[in-house]
Amino acid sequence: MTEPLGLVRALASIGSVERAVELVETALTLGLPTDLTARLSCLLVELRMAGGDVPHALATAEDILGTEAPPSVHGAVTAGRMFGRYFQNAAEGRRHAEAVLSAHGGRIDAGAEVPAAAAVLSDAVFSDGRVAEGLRLVRAAAATAPQMPSPLWRAYLQMMLAERLVDAGACEEAERVVQAARADVGALNDDGVDLVFAHLRTRLLSHQGRLAEARDEAHQALATAVGRGARLYVPPLLAALGQFALRFGDINGATTYVRRYREALGTSAGHVPSTAYDWVELQLTAARHGAHGALQPMNRHYATPDQRAALFVRHPDAAAWFVRTALAAGDIRWATLAATTARRLAERNPGVPTLATAALHVDSLLRGDPDGLVRAATEHGDHWARTTAAEDLAKLLDTRSRRPPSPDRPAEVAPPETLTDVELAVARLVSEGLTNQQVAFRLRRSPHTVNYHLRNIFRKLAIGSRVELARHTRL
Repeated sequence: MTEPLGLVRALASIGSVERAVELVETALTLGLPTDLTARLSCLLVELRMAGGDVPHALATAEDILGTEAPPSVHGAVTAGRMFGRYFQNAAEGRRHAEAVLSAHGGRIDAGAEVPAAAAVLSDAVFSDGRVAEGLRLVRAAAATAPQMPSPLWRAYLQMMLAERLVDAGACEEAERVVQAARADVGALNDDGVDLVFAHLRTRLLSHQGRLAEARDEAHQALATAVGRGARLYVPPLLAALGQFALRFGDINGATTYVRRYREALGTSAGHVPSTAYDWVELQLTAARHGAHGALQPMNRHYATPDQRAALFVRHPDAAAWFVRTALAAGDIRWATLAATTARRLAERNPGVPTLATAALHVDSLLRGDPDGLVRAATEHGDHWARTTAAEDLAKLLDTRSRRPPSPDRPAEVAPPETLTDVELAVARLVSEGLTNQQVAFRLRRSPHTVNYHLRNIFRKLAIGSRVELARHTRL
């Protein structure tokens, strides 16, 4: 890389994207050598893209491609144009990617635009539920990353591979990809490049059950993105924080994050496509208005198998959530639709454990099969999916234990000493005046799990309130 360009890139990474654009635009008026001018123009495309000004970035790209740009600059700009078209309109971006790949006979090692097209198409076919084909495309695209002339798009190819690996449950491999990619571009010390990986790091931490760390990572990345004016990265980070707020039982916080990312999406001229936006809002609706309240947005956003597949293939807990919510609302039709989609995804993608376990989970929910739920709670690779499977099992067993006793088998009341170690810990903290959310944070469990344990404690101790529990623990 030309040394003056490296200096400009470093200066651009210090302040806001808007100021960086001004810096590059000023540099372009200085009559610099042709090669350096072309490279600065390429950087301008990347900066405008990061700032969320996708139409202006695409216009700049077209201007560059209309000149005699050096081959490396031409490649970086065509790759940026490919991603920009996808950010501007996912459906049109997909069609453009398909046309580019077709024109090159499916060869992904031809120039920089073709790997970018393969990466875009990998995201699209994942949404179709074709996991193996999506992985094939993105692996081939990422294999060309060392030859990608732009460090930003090099990082983006590797990030997309890691994202698809997380979707497929191959999180250890995804972590290796992220570590290698960060080592590859880390010498740039560029916040813009690092933001490419920020959302992915939150997903990996969440997958491991390190929810507080994942939330902090997302907060830090959001502060950087907002501070720099890197608007392209703001909506997915806000959606991630909305998901974490829901998992910590913070309904008001989740509401705020949903409002913020809806505002950001509404005012943006381009954004990273994601299934998370509608998904977080649906869960929030259910949390606020109950299972019946969730049916309308379910019908609006997930009425077709393709819409459900696009969500289920990326969120291992989503299919079970749909079945659980539909059953709670008494809508067996919706529960069956969701289970059928999960089952077909598993059948179409043999050897993908995330989909196989999700199908097992939903079938076990529908049948009321405790053995299947035990397997799901054990085999889910994702921490949250394991947690919800365990909660589904506990609720099933709790329901069965509440069945009226037969005449020759009177009901038994469990003595206080039968409380488990976890229940004792929950009882102690609740008696100290902590809320379920605070107890969940202390014990590193979900608020739903704490609520389940609290119900068990009340039943075992034959009490009905937190006040009685506090009185009981003082005896």
